[in-house]
Amino acid sequence: MTGAKRLTSLCFVLFAVVVWAPALRAQQASAELGKTLFMRRSCSGCHAIGKGGHMAGPDLKGVTQRRSPEWLKAWLKSPDTMVMSDSMAKALYKEYHQIKMPNLRLSDEEIGALIAYMDQASNDGQSAPSKGSKKS
Repeated sequence: MTGAKRLTSLCFVLFAVVVWAPALRAQQASAELGKTLFMRRSCSGCHAIGKGGHMAGPDLKGVTQRRSPEWLKAWLKSPDTMVMSDSMAKALYKEYHQIKMPNLRLSDEEIGALIAYMDQASNDGQSAPSKGSKKS
């Protein structure tokens, strides 16, 4: 490898470390906050991520691939409004025995964190603990 190619490779690596590493750390921190919220706000009482089975609400594995970020944000911000106006929300309401998701009055930061967690948990193949499950 010539000196110029080595320098170019080194510059690329440094660029990646400087630009992408902080973004990855921020995304990881957001997902960690989302995991904490998922448990503390009792989302795990009605939802799992990758556990299958039947719960009060849908399994959220892959939800970030099935729904747009805008839809997820609107749903988490105001599920009570969405169930009256959105066809997909109406279908979910009907499918899950007309059990309404409560409006948790989440901030935009909390919504972003929950979405980051659902995305990470779905892609990592990890499952979120359901209420009453044992941690291993």
